[in-house]
Amino acid sequence: MQTLFFDFDGTLVDSERFHAANWSQYLAGHGVELSIDTFMSQYAGVTWPHIAEHFISHYNISTTVSAMINEMEALTETMIIEKGIPAMPGVDDLLKTLSGKVPMAVVTGAPRDYVTGVLAHHGWLSLFDNVFSGYEVTNNKPAPDVYLQACKTMDVLPEKAVAVEDSRTGLMSALSANIHAVFVNSHSPKLPAHANHSFASMTEATPVLLSLFNVKH
Repeated sequence: MQTLFFDFDGTLVDSERFHAANWSQYLAGHGVELSIDTFMSQYAGVTWPHIAEHFISHYNISTTVSAMINEMEALTETMIIEKGIPAMPGVDDLLKTLSGKVPMAVVTGAPRDYVTGVLAHHGWLSLFDNVFSGYEVTNNKPAPDVYLQACKTMDVLPEKAVAVEDSRTGLMSALSANIHAVFVNSHSPKLPAHANHSFASMTEATPVLLSLFNVKH
């Protein structure tokens, strides 16, 4: 294998509950009650435009998709400053072990500015060769577009790349691009259909990821 791609939310940072709490708070301001756990179970890995479209339509919220996303991005930025988003266990050690030995990029369905800001906060931005956002291609995950764009830019054949994902949405995107997929999810570590490997934590996944690139810890 030649290149390693990481999803962002839920893969590098423990952000799923963070975003669920923000969405719950935002929706409460529009008279919609939605618990953090319910949001996580139903919308983890779903892109924000799709989430916004659903809530605007389902609850007749008087706003536009773009306005809702802009307001959520502002809320997210405020909460990142106030609380920060913690790294997933084992990620910092893995990234520093691979840095300089394996070309790496973040391939995310989230907005670029948000992702690069959090990467910089953790001191990881310089460890990656690039950041690819699903907002910058025609179709976001679960379509393969963002992974295909990443492969093209990084000059790697999809079958020579490895993607680490934590959601079925991201997994579908990577597999549709014919990329070797590693699924890491502490809430649902059961191997999804067609994933090449599945682990409950990045710490658990580290030996396999290192072996795929012949890197010693």
